[in-house]
Amino acid sequence: MSQQVYLILGAYLMVSIYWDISTRRIPNILIMTGATVGILLQGWAAGAGGVLAALYGLLVGLAILMPGYLMGFTGAGDVKLMAAIGTFLGPFGVFKAGLASIVVGGIIALLFAVSALFNRTTLSPWSRYGLMMRTLVVTGRPIYIAPREGEVMGRKFPFAVSIAIGTTGWMLWHWSLVG
Repeated sequence: MSQQVYLILGAYLMVSIYWDISTRRIPNILIMTGATVGILLQGWAAGAGGVLAALYGLLVGLAILMPGYLMGFTGAGDVKLMAAIGTFLGPFGVFKAGLASIVVGGIIALLFAVSALFNRTTLSPWSRYGLMMRTLVVTGRPIYIAPREGEVMGRKFPFAVSIAIGTTGWMLWHWSLVG
């Protein structure tokens, strides 16, 4: 993968972060533009095989965040953003970048939860977590208790930030291996 593709993808990620932070959504025109550019770049770089890799990357990108969307953890724009990223990185690259993004999102969520210990103006999730854990230990069955109004974990954070950090981290790691 050429450095130019990484730089273009990096710029695309920055625009995606801006939109997600400022509007809490990622517009479809941004997704379609990114996917189109990714497919065209792959086609230019590797011909028909590149286009095929971009399309496979799109499908893997959709698949990796789809479970989170179906469970209500991520938005549809986040899933589509990862699919667009897949057109740049191909199926294996987007799989690894997607896993890194999920890890980053988990770390950010953990930081949100820990912040409730120090910020007394928001409701803490820890009693809810304790109840879910005790129920699991006693009954052997997991339960989910939704966050209460005002609880820190009930707030939505722009997952495009996690996607951008995870993808950029993967690109830098990959770049150091091939560079």
